[in-house]
Amino acid sequence: MSYKKYYWLTKTFLNPLPSYVIFFITSKCNSRCKFCFYWKNIEENKKKEELTLDEIKKISKNLSHIQYLTISGGEPFLRDDLPEIIKIFASNNNVQFVSIPTNALLSSRTERMFEKILKENPNVFFRIALSLDGIGEDHDEVRGVEGSFKKLLETYALLNDLRKKYTNFNIDVTTVFSKFNQYKVKDIFNYVEKNLDIDNHTMNLARGDTRYKIAKDFSVKLFEDTVKFVERKAKKKTSRKKDFRLKLLKAIKLLMREVIIKTLKQNKMILPCVAGKKVAIINETGEVYPCELLNMKMGELRESNYDIKNILASKRGMDVVKFIKKSKCFCTFECVIQNNILYNPTVYPKILKKVISLKP
Repeated sequence: MSYKKYYWLTKTFLNPLPSYVIFFITSKCNSRCKFCFYWKNIEENKKKEELTLDEIKKISKNLSHIQYLTISGGEPFLRDDLPEIIKIFASNNNVQFVSIPTNALLSSRTERMFEKILKENPNVFFRIALSLDGIGEDHDEVRGVEGSFKKLLETYALLNDLRKKYTNFNIDVTTVFSKFNQYKVKDIFNYVEKNLDIDNHTMNLARGDTRYKIAKDFSVKLFEDTVKFVERKAKKKTSRKKDFRLKLLKAIKLLMREVIIKTLKQNKMILPCVAGKKVAIINETGEVYPCELLNMKMGELRESNYDIKNILASKRGMDVVKFIKKSKCFCTFECVIQNNILYNPTVYPKILKKVISLKP
């Protein structure tokens, strides 16, 4: 890893502002997933005035260095100015990693927009995550759109061709473990391993106020068994990119799943939560939250001169952080748990052990 990469990694720890930002750039979506936690925002999209590109520029200029940015939605590729949004954060905030989850329904549009993004940001490493929650009609059923599985395969093929031209991105697959597929997740992982040449296959847990309430009515024991299955596959897979930061991130994800299982079993906070401090959520209208699940708004950027520092330093913002600490707020939200691990030195020996267990 180069000196510059070490420099930014060090700056991430010293920076008092959030180093991991999840930005919901739109609540427009062309899927109707049964396990979706953002479904109310999606259904009310037409009533909302989403942030403009000029507003996003103001927000970015008031942010410091961002190590990791997730561009979420809705479906991110439905927003026409997605390449411009990413370029803003790459220029103003020296963002090192950008993750874009997608339902993969917009095959040619995704290829066209993503190639523009790759060309314009050669120093940023991207992770484009294709959502896959079943094989064939099972995927279509969970996602609520006929033909979703076929479209995903088309999108994968186009992105795979792009990967021959550009080296600064991973193609990942994300599977959400829920009531609807809990007995078939292993089959999904086996299918992907056999048929798709991807970099990582991650498994998330259905969370929050899901569209179908039964989505979270899954077996914890079955989830734990599936986690062990997924970990065995992850440890065997050789990384395509020789970047220690990617290996470190993979190790943290392995440890994250252990924390999630403990959380489910013990029903309590396992590690101190950094949501609202090192992690911040910005939604499509500029509202700021500590995480995706805690419905406690810290403030609104449109009312705070587009400066997140004003919100974090406000009484309301500090009260939310105090609530998280005092109540020992806990959840299974993977992105926050990864940061809880990253900023907790007591678990570093466990991270190192995971790193050693991975293939070069």
